[in-house]
Parts: sequence; C-alpha cells; structure tokens
Amino acid sequence: MDGGKKKRARQIREGYAPTKNNETHLMGLWDGADKYNGKGYVVAPTIRPVDRIGNYAPQSIDEAYQRGEVFEFRNKRAAERFAAGSWKKGPDKRQAMKAYREQKKEERFNGRQK
Repeated sequence: MDGGKKKRARQIREGYAPTKNNETHLMGLWDGADKYNGKGYVVAPTIRPVDRIGNYAPQSIDEAYQRGEVFEFRNKRAAERFAAGSWKKGPDKRQAMKAYREQKKEERFNGRQK
C-alpha cells in the first residue's frame, strides 16, 4: 500500500475535532471502474466537517472528488482495508483492523451457511 495515501488520509482532517463517536473521516468504498477515472475502487470520507468543533454533515462521492479527498485502488482488498482504517496509526489502527477482520470472518461464516 502506498504510504502517501495513508499520510494524506491522516492529514486531510488535521485540526478538526472528531464527532461524538470519535470519527473525522468515516470512509466509504465504491466500485469506481466505470464512473471514476477507470480505476477499480475508490475510497472517500462519507462525512465532511461543517466547523472545527466536531460538527459534520454527510458527503457524497462527488463532493469528496471536489474536495480532493478520494483515494483510488486497483485491488478490492486494499480498498476495503483502507476504508476500514488501515491508514490510521497506533491503537486506532489496531482497533479498526480487528473490527475489519471480525467483519470478514462473519461474512465468510454467513456465506458458508447459505
């Protein structure tokens, strides 16, 4: 994974207070093969800051493009991990990746039961 993407993700909301759920990005994943520059997948924040004290509003993928907050990936797994929080550092990253692994494990388990 490109270290530049992770660094840029950490920097785009520097100086903004987090939401009451301690979020500043809340990343989403889109299949961008057709609409978004021919890349396979795009990841972008689904919320945008309204002010610096922790108020946020929903953000569409088009707004994220206008704000320069879109990250493009060719690989679905890399995009999923990035959206889940692989760009974070320290305990926040460990917690995000643990939740991601548990979600994937549950998806595999539920897929076998059908």
